[in-house]
Amino acid sequence: MAVSGTISTTTFNTQRVIDTAVRRCRIPVQAITSEMQQYAKDALYLILSDLANYKTPSWCIEKQLYPFYLNQPIVTLDLGTVEVLNANYRTTLQISGTVVSSANQYKVQFDGQTQVATIGIEWSADVTAIPLTFQVSDDNITWTTVGTEIVTATAGTKNWFDISQPLAYYFFRITSTSTITYSDIYLGNTPTEIPFGVLNRDAYVNQSNKIFAGRPTTYWLKRDRLRPEMYLWPAPNETAETAQLVIWRHRNVMDVGTLTQEVEVPQRWLEAITARLAAKMAMETPSVDAGLIPMLQQMAQVAQQAAWDGDNDGSSTYIQPWIAPYTK
Repeated sequence: MAVSGTISTTTFNTQRVIDTAVRRCRIPVQAITSEMQQYAKDALYLILSDLANYKTPSWCIEKQLYPFYLNQPIVTLDLGTVEVLNANYRTTLQISGTVVSSANQYKVQFDGQTQVATIGIEWSADVTAIPLTFQVSDDNITWTTVGTEIVTATAGTKNWFDISQPLAYYFFRITSTSTITYSDIYLGNTPTEIPFGVLNRDAYVNQSNKIFAGRPTTYWLKRDRLRPEMYLWPAPNETAETAQLVIWRHRNVMDVGTLTQEVEVPQRWLEAITARLAAKMAMETPSVDAGLIPMLQQMAQVAQQAAWDGDNDGSSTYIQPWIAPYTK
């Protein structure tokens, strides 16, 4: 018999997740109200948020770059950060060449083929959703795009960007459809990273001089309600201003959007999320037969355990004792 010939092309959007959960609750289609749909979206949001309390979903791990500022030990992390999984102090070798710039372009010609791996921009004015395109060329005619970013920043702040697969070329440029209002642009390659040590609260608080300047080597993570903060020690010195804080963070799953958008979970997780939503709706919908609830809860538990069991990278497991309860 013929098969579809396609893999993972079926769109299972928020509407289909909710409809499937409702059917498992034995609720007739004609009984679904707009209020019930809104409740289902809220319940789905709570379920996705709750995933952060169990483990780290593999698709919610991402790398970020943060700047260091002179004598400023506190780094406020982006919204949605749950925890810092890894943190490194990175230095790069600064590279230079002949610069030609205009309002919406910054172009550098090197003496020989040169690799650009990291770009740093210090802004001289506030920018809002400015699009940046990074391009390389060997002849100054044909350009290849190696990265794009959309940036919102305030005057005096810095942004760092990585080229994911840097190759050596004679020319490098940054272009935008808006004016690039910068005070300094840094191009670097040959990155070297040193892991940070992690402090607990007691160890950080007991530091006698928390603003001692030097190369940051350790941090304490303060998990605030909205945006966690990394308290660095030592505080960054002048040398650190051209370095980058590289973190791999665990973030929350993306918000539930419209009914026509997809839920940000892998295909292998759709059953677990749908089963949990059905169980949650059955618990809080008066018209659902109470006899269904234990069955739906059991299905949800089995499906979620199977999803977590399969959510790994296949590497070896290392066990490190966690003694925080004794030191916090």
